[in-house]
Amino acid sequence: MDVSEMQRKLSQWATDDKEHKFFDIYHLLYDRERLMKAHDKVKSNTGSVTAGCDGINMSSFDENLENNLQKIIEELKSCTFEPQPASRVYIPKPNGKKRPLGIPAIRNRIVQEALRMVLEPIYEADFSRNSFGFRPNRCTMDAIKCILWYAQESKRMFWVIEGDISSYFDSINHKKLMKLLKQRIKDEKILQLIWKFLKAGVMENKTFRDTQLGTPQGGIISPLLANIYLHELDKYMEQYTGLSTKEKKVRRRSGQGNLAYIRYADDWVVLCNGTRQQTEEMKEELFNFLQSNLKLKLSSSKTKITHLNDGFNFLGFWINREIGQKGKMTTKVEIPKDSIKNVLDKIKATTDKSTYNDSITTKIFALNRIYGGWCRYYQYATGASSVFNEVGYHLFWNLAHWIARKERLSIPETLRRYKKNGTLGTGKYALMKQLKSQRYNQAFYKPNPYLENTNIQRENLPEDTYWTGHETRKGMADLIPIVLETDDYTCQSCGCKVTSKTAQVDHIKPFSQFELAENANRLENLQTLCIPCHKKKTYG
Repeated sequence: MDVSEMQRKLSQWATDDKEHKFFDIYHLLYDRERLMKAHDKVKSNTGSVTAGCDGINMSSFDENLENNLQKIIEELKSCTFEPQPASRVYIPKPNGKKRPLGIPAIRNRIVQEALRMVLEPIYEADFSRNSFGFRPNRCTMDAIKCILWYAQESKRMFWVIEGDISSYFDSINHKKLMKLLKQRIKDEKILQLIWKFLKAGVMENKTFRDTQLGTPQGGIISPLLANIYLHELDKYMEQYTGLSTKEKKVRRRSGQGNLAYIRYADDWVVLCNGTRQQTEEMKEELFNFLQSNLKLKLSSSKTKITHLNDGFNFLGFWINREIGQKGKMTTKVEIPKDSIKNVLDKIKATTDKSTYNDSITTKIFALNRIYGGWCRYYQYATGASSVFNEVGYHLFWNLAHWIARKERLSIPETLRRYKKNGTLGTGKYALMKQLKSQRYNQAFYKPNPYLENTNIQRENLPEDTYWTGHETRKGMADLIPIVLETDDYTCQSCGCKVTSKTAQVDHIKPFSQFELAENANRLENLQTLCIPCHKKKTYG
């Protein structure tokens, strides 16, 4: 089955008939080609190395891939597939609090990805153009640029409602969600499978907990289900945002304000060109709608009314109206000070004195991921280059001092040894240079990608967690190229030539026989083996 063609057809049918009900689509889930594509997509995610509550990660799953996929196919065919509970962990947030995250089993992720591949083309035909979060070919900057469009001086939309739904992903009402799904999906088998995922529960400290509300913790299907749920809010707002130019002029002449609405997942804002009182009334109206229709509650402390001159935070950007370079008022998108502090804190933690046993190579990798991911997210902000230079300065010197203390060198000697082309590096790995700001030139309203002959892309958001360069076996990343060069890139068992990709660095005397790791990792105890010889030695 041509998966892409079927997705196009599903989306076309949904576009042509807004009342069309999809009855017979469950069989698409257990199509082998679709499941294999779902498997490949899950495998490409960084989280594939993490196991669910069954202890199986993607590497273990792939050891018997054909049989494991066949088992999923048979269980889906017979409607006996039972999702396992997600393993719950807690991730620290920048404000010091912790966010719960569910880690589904690999088989759950594959089936959820296949389910997303079937449902998403249908709902892309329905979703509002003002919804930007977790949708194909849409991103954070589309939502930001949409705000800037409505914040133009000529539109005078200066009052802002900052929407914040309390614990949204954990508060979605299951019965209400199923009722909304049934407006498009009439295939009972599909609905039953979704219901199983909703009720699969979580495992926390080896204790099972029911999930009475919310979407599957950390599930691939969760963002889509969450968008389907809040699509009701999008439709409600269309009575204000979908007015013609003439109707908007009539409202203004009668003293009423017009509204703009932008949503990214559960984060949303409403802009109004009326009075503060009218904006207050709109906030109360939204509070009542969410509570009565969707059983959701707005956070009273975080849902605020702000004037654009005072600025507000949206999706990690600071948006405010001020005097520009030409002496006229304009709306700018800037990097918030707390975000700058957050990335500097990450750099400081990554180069802490407690990490001196990490390899310089892995440290550079880790810092590049932190700094590079942060810069790419903010590269379209006003004045981004100067902020990047400031953070890059701290990054350079934090790493320089870390290397100096690790290697017991002076700073001048450290720079002589490790400074290359204006940055710091070792071997072929170097700290990335300071990045420059970019201009976002794409249109923020995107067509349905399933009806266009375009590649589907998805936004990679900066992760709450970050890698500090920690190694299971300290210092090995720095030792590997030295060992390979010492052994002249030759397997010390069979004598064949190897490369960095086809070689393994092996401990001659087993690691477990040493009390101290640094003794096991001495050069005289390390040798180069080709992969077959290493497997033979390890497994016999």
